[in-house]
Amino acid sequence: MIPSFGTVLRKYRNKSGMSQPELAGLMGLSRNTITNWENDKSRPEIDSIRKLCSLLGIPLYELFGLSDESMPSPHEHALLQQYRQLSPVGQKVADRVIHSILEEEHDARDSYLRDSFLILPLESTPAAAGSGCDFVDLPPEYRFIKKNGYNETADALVRVSGASMEPHYHKDDLVYIRYTNAADDGDDVVCSTADGAVIKRLSNHKLFSLNKELPFGEKSEDDHVIILGRVLGIVSPDDLPDDTEIPILHEVKSEEIKEFKRSHGYD
Repeated sequence: MIPSFGTVLRKYRNKSGMSQPELAGLMGLSRNTITNWENDKSRPEIDSIRKLCSLLGIPLYELFGLSDESMPSPHEHALLQQYRQLSPVGQKVADRVIHSILEEEHDARDSYLRDSFLILPLESTPAAAGSGCDFVDLPPEYRFIKKNGYNETADALVRVSGASMEPHYHKDDLVYIRYTNAADDGDDVVCSTADGAVIKRLSNHKLFSLNKELPFGEKSEDDHVIILGRVLGIVSPDDLPDDTEIPILHEVKSEEIKEFKRSHGYD
């Protein structure tokens, strides 16, 4: 919760060791006026706000409940004061040093992101944890995925739809898929069926739902069940880039993105 104007004013007045009458005297106002400000019954005029901030050292952003992200910290403020004490020549040297450090850090960041992430296709057709999803005849989207060892053997990502594979897989989970027609007993697989794409567990050469309340049912040859791939695992939040990394990844992997779009038939 953001402190009110009056709360911030009282905080800094107490911090300065000043009483209401003392502050009122310095401001040329009555004590009652200060009391009303601190109780949020009224607000000072702009000239009085400037004087309050000067007398009590109140940051404007805090007085008005604004974000302080763009404001310098005490350490940054001290560095700024030191910078201003430098000669013009010294400031130019400092500028060059800072620019050089920033370039090295940006290069290191770009290199880290380039090497730490791979691009995987997210198939347009989800896999139903249920009766089946109709196949969508659209090219896959690309997703940036942080390498973690096992996901580097994945061929694609598939989105889960439905609840029949709960509690292990939930609706909208993304799973890693290795395309193969072969699977072992106990593997989770993505299959093509007459009803569409499904994700199920293979046991005794049959497909099962994990959610007993939503059984998959027996399938015959007429259902045309074909294993498309084996599920390697679920994409975790840690496998995905954050909002600050995504635009950088678009830049450092621009050639890979072009190749992805070309190979998947983008216009």
